[in-house]
Amino acid sequence: MIEGLPERIHCLGAGGAGMLPLALYLAESGHRLSAEDDALLPEAEALLRKKGVELRPFEPEEEVAFVYSSAIDFYHPARVFARKRGSVAMRRGECLAVIAREKRLIAVTGSHGKTTTCGMLIDILDTAGVKIDFLLGARFDGEQPYRVSGSEWLVAEIDESDGTIDLFSPDICVVLNADHDHHSRYETEEEYLQVFERLVQRTRFLVIAENGLRDDLSSAAEYTSAKMMWLELRGNESELPAVSGDVSLSFEVAGPGWSRIALEGEVVLEDLLVNRTGAMTLLDAGFATLAANACGAELGSGQSFEFRAVRRRQRCRYLSPRAQIFEDYAHHPREIEVALELFGEKEGWRSVVVFQPHRYSRTLELKGEIAASLAPCDTLCLLEVYAASESPLEGGTGEDLLAACREQRSDVSYFPDTAELIGRLTGFTGEGPVRILFLGAGTGDRLAGELGDLLVGQDGVWGPVYAGLAEGCSFASEIRENEPLAPKTTMRVGGAAERYFEPHSLAELRAALRSCSAAGVPAHLLGRGSNLVVPDEGVSGLVIRLSHPIWSRVERLDDRRLRVGAGLRIKALCSLACKEGLEGLEFLEGIPGNVGGVLRMNAGAMGGWVFDVVESIRYVNGEGEILEADKESLEIGYRYCRELEDAVAIDAVFVSRKAAGDSESIRRTLDTYQSRRKGSQPREPSAGCIFKNPQEGSAGKLIDELGLKGAAVGGAEVSLTHGNFIVNRGGATCRDVLELVGMIRKVARERRGVELHPEAQLFGSSWNEE
Repeated sequence: MIEGLPERIHCLGAGGAGMLPLALYLAESGHRLSAEDDALLPEAEALLRKKGVELRPFEPEEEVAFVYSSAIDFYHPARVFARKRGSVAMRRGECLAVIAREKRLIAVTGSHGKTTTCGMLIDILDTAGVKIDFLLGARFDGEQPYRVSGSEWLVAEIDESDGTIDLFSPDICVVLNADHDHHSRYETEEEYLQVFERLVQRTRFLVIAENGLRDDLSSAAEYTSAKMMWLELRGNESELPAVSGDVSLSFEVAGPGWSRIALEGEVVLEDLLVNRTGAMTLLDAGFATLAANACGAELGSGQSFEFRAVRRRQRCRYLSPRAQIFEDYAHHPREIEVALELFGEKEGWRSVVVFQPHRYSRTLELKGEIAASLAPCDTLCLLEVYAASESPLEGGTGEDLLAACREQRSDVSYFPDTAELIGRLTGFTGEGPVRILFLGAGTGDRLAGELGDLLVGQDGVWGPVYAGLAEGCSFASEIRENEPLAPKTTMRVGGAAERYFEPHSLAELRAALRSCSAAGVPAHLLGRGSNLVVPDEGVSGLVIRLSHPIWSRVERLDDRRLRVGAGLRIKALCSLACKEGLEGLEFLEGIPGNVGGVLRMNAGAMGGWVFDVVESIRYVNGEGEILEADKESLEIGYRYCRELEDAVAIDAVFVSRKAAGDSESIRRTLDTYQSRRKGSQPREPSAGCIFKNPQEGSAGKLIDELGLKGAAVGGAEVSLTHGNFIVNRGGATCRDVLELVGMIRKVARERRGVELHPEAQLFGSSWNEE
């Protein structure tokens, strides 16, 4: 149990964003808990019951302490009882402060971004192997919002809204920003800033603060015993700050949904790859990185971090070719501006924003700024204020915000009845491609889920796939229908994919495979398209392609080993190995595929096989599970790797014959292989070798001896350069290729008694069906 807290505790409002992780943490720590919540969601109920928490109203005859959410009314029966009885009763923040007294606290605070930054900090520390406890103000998708590990470190977001921030004395304090908020408690901006000043003064070891707060926190900085570190976002024209202890962050886009960030100054970390975009979010990532570094995480330049999705933060709820549903917690004008900037515009799509104001007091004070922040969206739908225990205030209602918005735009509607809103939004989804974003800290998440459930029912077999796929997706994600596949292959024939998806992260790939498996929808992986033929009628199910740059990452593990992403082209791998002086991979030069495709078929050339130089692979199976296997445990043979037949390779560890080889010598070998290939293989579009070699001899030699070079059906022709290639002379169809393959097989069988088996894949189908 936690020292300073009673054994028996009753939690009020136990399903709230802050109360749920606290209740679970207390139960895990050995306290006997009961709890109640008038609006407890099934998911929260299941988590509490699993931890043995009794869900019921308090019983007056019990000797019990109370922990309650700040949203619980002063006249709630349990609070009234506690005052009469003289029972221990504490707010959530007060209870958290007692927990933190026994820990080395990393406090993440500020007006915006606390949960996002905490989530990233937790992921960085986990990646670095630093043991921590944490309490997160939201859930990672599919995971608990807390951890009890016995570590001395506790990561927690410290909320200023109810004044309990004054009870904390952290070891490390992160102050992200400070924009006057919670006006019912802090009437002036000065009062608001003072709570952060006092927290800085109580910090023991290190304060990491936004550089824009330097003046506001200058007094506190003089009196604190902690070291001050200021972080600023550097634009293209700015220079490093001159003050000692400063760190600047710069960034660049690294593909949809990803960025590269660099920290310079007192802490130097370059080329960090993160699955986040937008200046404010990347600044949060910088804060998380600096805090992790301060508590002992061993971080180095060139690392990559795929941060987990956090509920209610840029969360996708439904992703189809015609409707995308997202939700975000943004409710302050600055947060709204950031969310809408990241949400952006998509050509050919209508954008609809549903906003629910949070608290009457905030709406009263900031309605003009809120209206301005919402101005960029195409269509705006407003809900009534989410009270959060406040009573209505004149000038601070939903209708007052509506009036403020109408001063800036005409396309705005007010929906006091949420059923009417859902009806309107459902109508939008039937009118054409639409993206819908629910903003606010109230009931937007439930409404987004309700709308998503309606669309699942309307979209037939694909509905569950769209909902499941959304679990890993971001604003940048997209699924398309009837996507032409011929341009994505080297043969340049065939029809379209029923659905097509390019995952931007491992989470998206896992969600796609998992949702297809659950719905019974076939999923097909398309690599570079160099060893397959697409049927003219297209491919049913979901075609997945790893074309995002993150799938082509290369990590140098030691002087002989590289971890190589499945999306990297083999030609690029050979060039990189040459540059690094890694000898032994030269025979792969000229194989036209990418790493994943080459692994799947154990491709070879020049007398070698890819698994000759592979130590291990990582792959994702149809259920979305990540598996790792060394070469010895794999079932591999001529043109196959059994484990990858129904799975997707994500990377492999390649091992060179020796380190520090002679790059010039390696280059000469590559050039020799390249010249040999160019002289023996056709230049026209093809799918590579169309047949596997028979047990005795070469398929190409056999076809040549049969006099079939130059044989043609429609636009498909047996290459005059190499008999085992069928080339597209222009205008070929898959049917042309299939007829030509059938004719060659028949002639080989009848004249030589040899059964030729296709090596190229008939994508989404089987040669046995032809």
